[in-house]
Amino acid sequence: MKHIALLLTAMLLLLGVPLGSSAYVCGTPELSAGWKDGSAEGWTNNLPPFHPSNEVPSAPGLPAAPALLVGTERTFFAPDFRSMQQYAVSAVLRGVGNFCYVFVEDTEWNTRVTTATVQAIIRAFDAAVPANPQRGIYLTLTEIFGAPPDIDRNGRIILLLLNIRDKDNGDQYTAGFFNPADQSRGVLRHPGFRGFPIRSNEGEILYIDTHPLNPNSETAHNVIAHEFQHIINWTHDAKEATWVDEGCAEYASFLCGYSLQQHITAFEKAPTISLVTWPDTGGNLLPHYGAAFLWMLYLHEKHGGIATVAAIVQNRRTSVPGIADALASQGVYRTVSDIFISWKLANYLSDYRAVTLSLSPRRRHRSYPSGTQDGALDNFSADYIGFENTGGLTIGFSSGSVPNIAAHAIEFHTTGAVEIREMVLSTSNTGSLVLSNTVREAILVPSLQTDVPNFHSERKKYQYSATRGAHIAFITTALPNAVHPRYWDIIAKPSEPLVGLTPMVTLMLHNTKAEQLYREAQVMSPVTRDAQGNHLYRFSFLLEPEIEPEFVVYQISLDSRIVDTGTLTE
Repeated sequence: MKHIALLLTAMLLLLGVPLGSSAYVCGTPELSAGWKDGSAEGWTNNLPPFHPSNEVPSAPGLPAAPALLVGTERTFFAPDFRSMQQYAVSAVLRGVGNFCYVFVEDTEWNTRVTTATVQAIIRAFDAAVPANPQRGIYLTLTEIFGAPPDIDRNGRIILLLLNIRDKDNGDQYTAGFFNPADQSRGVLRHPGFRGFPIRSNEGEILYIDTHPLNPNSETAHNVIAHEFQHIINWTHDAKEATWVDEGCAEYASFLCGYSLQQHITAFEKAPTISLVTWPDTGGNLLPHYGAAFLWMLYLHEKHGGIATVAAIVQNRRTSVPGIADALASQGVYRTVSDIFISWKLANYLSDYRAVTLSLSPRRRHRSYPSGTQDGALDNFSADYIGFENTGGLTIGFSSGSVPNIAAHAIEFHTTGAVEIREMVLSTSNTGSLVLSNTVREAILVPSLQTDVPNFHSERKKYQYSATRGAHIAFITTALPNAVHPRYWDIIAKPSEPLVGLTPMVTLMLHNTKAEQLYREAQVMSPVTRDAQGNHLYRFSFLLEPEIEPEFVVYQISLDSRIVDTGTLTE
């Protein structure tokens, strides 16, 4: 396996991303919901009742099936995604490979599917893929991830070519699916089918579309590789989270050398989506496929290669914990959250060997001050905010009490250097960065990553601002305490909200001879907020009896720049 993995990696890096792709989506998540949610109302059948568990379910054993002959007729039960009921599909066996049977729906034969179509599919499944002319889809994937189940004991995967009855979902269409119901027996019920009984086809079956998917295209072979990975993944863990399951299926297509450019391009246009959530049917699924694939590719390139993704497929735990276990099994002990932070930056910098990305910031600023701007993050998502004309700019950030938020800046210098800087956040989740005069452009990249189980997925808000110190003015005053006159308060009001910024006070002693430090710079505390949302800041201190108030000078600074001065008696 190690030799095969190294050979595949080398060939893929030479190939890059092949041309040709299609805006397809997979129907497997919709059909797998009953397995993944773990509910007692999931799949059940009558021979005998069955409930999903962490163990791989299997149908009762059957005698080995005799080899089928071309021309064999069979009726399959397929889901209608519009009504979520089943209907009967009459099909004929049109081709037999070493590892597959190719059945074709009667209405599609000699219209969209011909003998040449079937022969090309058998060749792709059995013999050769773009990444390796010596291995087809079956051997490429089983030698890495393991064998599929074989409940019908025919030693082959059934590839059913049919016109999938799909929902109208804009440019997206269901190009194929694997139905877990086929891995049980008899008549079953599932909530997704509106309570109607459905029949299992009792075998390893991949349903491949014939319209609008062109069954004569390389994209159709791509879909077969994707769906075949689903059946292998299901064998190891029927409850795997959809984003992991789909990411591994996309990665399987990549290993075979097929293009994922359509999904990558969709992610480039929506890079702020959550990695770990999967939208309901009817939403825009394409960028989620791109994100899930790029995550697996990043683990492949940076954290252990093919063996790491194989470990994810074969690990029985799901979602983030399963990935953490798989990484540990390969000697990688970074947390998933930490890797996610590196991944969000790699996406903007296109830090991959096998693909090239081009992300654009969600928002750009060219003049300052920017004012206080609002944003929000889902768990395991990042935002990208651009700043131009940035020399000497201060970027402030605040996320209130939200934990597990990180903020980084990607700096592009006039020298050509690119630098990544982490914004150190205080216990109140505020922070700032001052950009040097050599920075021509900067990208603020905040992200939220919480890998604890059952994290609430509610969106978390944050604020940021960008300003140059010269734009911020302060109204300041010093007041003696009315009860204890040796106590003094220095009050400062900024001209605009200080997102992520905190004013500091330094006290100096001044007389006719010299000026000397009295109190080192200390943080002012926000004490109130006016109608415009501006905080007032206060610093309180005790003045020793031997020091006269008229000799005390205070300096207000912001990011090490003095923005106002005064004396206690002014």
